[in-house]
Amino acid sequence: MISNYSFFLLFVSALLSFVVTFAATPPLIRRMKSAGVFGVDVHKTDKPKVSEMGGFAIYAGFAAALVLAAFLGLNLALMTVALLVVTLSAMVGALDDVMHLGAKEKPLLGYLVGIPLILTAGNDPYLFFPLLGTVWLGLAWLPIVPFGVTAGANAANTFAGFNGMETGCGAIVTFSLIIIGVILLSPTNGIGGLVMLAALFGALVGFFPYNRYPARIFTGDVGTLCMGSAIAVAAITLKIEVFAVIALLPYIVNYAMVLLSVGRITESHQFTATQITSDGYLTPSKSYEIRKNLPDFILSKRPMKEPQLVRTLWTLCIASGVISVLLAILATF
Repeated sequence: MISNYSFFLLFVSALLSFVVTFAATPPLIRRMKSAGVFGVDVHKTDKPKVSEMGGFAIYAGFAAALVLAAFLGLNLALMTVALLVVTLSAMVGALDDVMHLGAKEKPLLGYLVGIPLILTAGNDPYLFFPLLGTVWLGLAWLPIVPFGVTAGANAANTFAGFNGMETGCGAIVTFSLIIIGVILLSPTNGIGGLVMLAALFGALVGFFPYNRYPARIFTGDVGTLCMGSAIAVAAITLKIEVFAVIALLPYIVNYAMVLLSVGRITESHQFTATQITSDGYLTPSKSYEIRKNLPDFILSKRPMKEPQLVRTLWTLCIASGVISVLLAILATF
């Protein structure tokens, strides 16, 4: 059971990240629009131009909370390494937003930026499987740590593209992992990982009002890679990696569908977007038979308007989050 002071730290971290992100997003919207940094919302009949790279505001809130946590006495080395990895991931995302990195460059860079996490996570070379127990990995754990970072970042990057989807699903998964972290708090790593999750949750909630339908700003890859890497770093720190995989099942299913259908790593912009009818209903992409994904699979069963599709994806994330929490509860018996 965590102390009252620990709960206070979680609350302060979430509140600070929320305030920073919520306050930073409106000027960022104006700045990006005036600078001509925008994306076309292809899932609207009038194809409006929407400010891009809003993930900078998410990152600002997350970073501010981690700096405060370190100032309040949390493990300085842990906070520094976590912030370094997420910062570098966000930078890779920013590069991708501006330069459109190759399909293989982004995962490779994601792996490289995850290497510093070995400094704080390398001394816990095991995975805890719910209902099964602990599997000791020894030195094999070291290359797995940065792989977890790039896998989380790129799964989040692929599971995106609709108003409120990234921030809504990300907040649901993050909140589920906070509950799991409280239930299965690691005595080795204290509450550092929980603070990371609280900081991310606050930032995503702060960004959501501007990103929900109809979106005034997109997260961009800077936002999705920041979010995915932060979840991975926190899960590895808390030693709840397997529970995180379960909570992220919609992301993983989506990524697996893409990889299995195409047979290689690809970028979404290489294929046509999900289609929209004249009356505002979404239908699968013209490339669906070549590049399958979870949103288009849902739309292949029944066309939906964008808010309905996003609510369906939120529901899937809630279901996977609930399953992971229930497994965490069972693991305590």
